[in-house]
Amino acid sequence: MKIYFIFVFLFITFTYQESIDTDKMLMIYFTITGNTELFANYINEKIPMETYKITPVTAYPDNENDMLPIAQNEQNNNLRPEIKDPLTDISDYDIILIGYPLWYSHIPNILITQLEKLNFTGKKVYPFNTHGSSGIGSTVNDIKQYATGADVKDGFAISRSVIRNNKESAVTQINEWIEKNFGNISINSSEFNKIEYINLVLITFILNLIL
Repeated sequence: MKIYFIFVFLFITFTYQESIDTDKMLMIYFTITGNTELFANYINEKIPMETYKITPVTAYPDNENDMLPIAQNEQNNNLRPEIKDPLTDISDYDIILIGYPLWYSHIPNILITQLEKLNFTGKKVYPFNTHGSSGIGSTVNDIKQYATGADVKDGFAISRSVIRNNKESAVTQINEWIEKNFGNISINSSEFNKIEYINLVLITFILNLIL
């Protein structure tokens, strides 16, 4: 009997995975056409977290043909479009998800405006983006450049056609990405799970001594 409880103790110890406290997660995203917002919403359905949407002072055209020359001009001239009520403090968060559309293989300049206002030291950053056909482009390197001090993870890209027209495929990819990067998600309750684990270990240890 004593051997059995030793086995249980070891099993609990080696199979326990610390869950992630979603109170410490923040999503920052920028969208114009709504594709990246849809992407962000799909992620939030799986992992509810605090969300901040970047809103420009001067709105971009909804029509892509009108918007792209503006985006290219911002990149060519290294502009910093102004943001309404930008974030200034992310000290309460450990994990930051950053979402954006791919613009000429780079992140939108308005995202740079936001990144440069924040201290990313010690933060884990997970980029995700929508695109027409170019995948991640150079956006991960862009974020590494402007999110100074962050541990920037691999990018996650889904085409806008899949996001817009094939929710099942999009959600499947998102679930796989979440499982790969975050594993055991516990919504706002990691402290509870830690206590639960400690209690199990203590109970097993005491029973092992008694029996």
